[in-house]
Amino acid sequence: MTRKKLGAGIGLTCVTTPKFKRAVLRAALVLPLGGPDAALRAALPHVLRRGTVRLPDLRAFGAALDEMYGARIEAMVSKEGDNLVIGFLSDVIDEKYASGAEGLTERVVRLLADLLYDPYVQDGVFSPDYTAGERVNLMDRIAAQKNDPRAYAPKRLTELMCEGEAFGQSVLGTAAQAERITEQKLFAAYQRALSEGRMELFYCGTMPPDTIEELFLKALPERRTDNLYAPHTEVVAQPKNEVREVTEELPVTQGKLSMGFRTGGNSLTGGDPLAYWMFQVLYGGSTSAKLFLNVREKLSLCYYASAQFISAKGLMIVNSGIENDKYEVTKREILHQLQLCRDGDISADEIENARRTLISAWRAMLDEPVQLERYWLAQAIAGTMTQPEERIEAVQTVTQERVIAAANATALDTVYFLKGVGK
Repeated sequence: MTRKKLGAGIGLTCVTTPKFKRAVLRAALVLPLGGPDAALRAALPHVLRRGTVRLPDLRAFGAALDEMYGARIEAMVSKEGDNLVIGFLSDVIDEKYASGAEGLTERVVRLLADLLYDPYVQDGVFSPDYTAGERVNLMDRIAAQKNDPRAYAPKRLTELMCEGEAFGQSVLGTAAQAERITEQKLFAAYQRALSEGRMELFYCGTMPPDTIEELFLKALPERRTDNLYAPHTEVVAQPKNEVREVTEELPVTQGKLSMGFRTGGNSLTGGDPLAYWMFQVLYGGSTSAKLFLNVREKLSLCYYASAQFISAKGLMIVNSGIENDKYEVTKREILHQLQLCRDGDISADEIENARRTLISAWRAMLDEPVQLERYWLAQAIAGTMTQPEERIEAVQTVTQERVIAAANATALDTVYFLKGVGK
């Protein structure tokens, strides 16, 4: 991996490897999460992908991708800590492995630049038809969030838990914001995003970093140095108030219990994140974890139970699917398993199983270029830039004492119960 600064607010991460037959490229802007432009920014990459000056509609755009050996370019809208990432992710055959594909990477880079900087416009703003279509699509995506209760419950938990923090804002904005999108408002938001956003570029493939740097420098316009957003994430080490419990109802047959914990400052940028990953996996991150073996298998209190460490923000979320009348007993048992970890009731086998699970997952990531893109995006925004191989080596030295310390740093903040009221 190499990391280069290409200009004001532009970072390029290159993973140079002959392992993959396809190259992955990304061009994205990093902006504040939430705010009045939230829905506009969520719709923006989808409208931009409708057409450029050279390729003014989806038919022309699709034909161009077909000519580039079936390249794919998709809009991306994601959350990294307290930051929003919008832009484009591309997957294309590596030109080293295709006869007659010389110059293919340059064409993809140029198309990524065109999507960001040379969009199709009408009368100085975005196409009314394109804007209207993506406004409806965004409203549908916002409304559809409740259709997946298993994903909606932790989303709603973080909204409640991080109320007043940027992380609590939806990456899609609100339905009310989406309804008010017009081509004029969207184009103004687009200009603000270009002038304020940090740019993160990525390449994974066989070409040398210097060559990729030249291609992006050739394709991208110069940027101003003033008013650029500085990505950052607020890590709140401890709960600010007493434990908050919230129950809401939806017409679903199975209740969803989500519990949010603060990690004592353990995160990508502070504390002992490796020990916390070990604790999270041991507690609820695998089929040999305490939550799975005890809460689900032994006591049959839930349909599933798992823990997720949101390392960018310093949070741990426990999710479970339960019958409504199992709410109190399941919550109590989840906390009991946490207390066992705090008290040191952790066997050597549990420690080694957690270590092997983490190492296996990180090694598997090295064989998947899209996962590497996500990994390095998170690293770039956090400013850490730790190699996966370094992380694998360092986790070998995590001791039981460090895992117990991670458990003791964990404090319950918010409990959210999505009560099923379906027939």
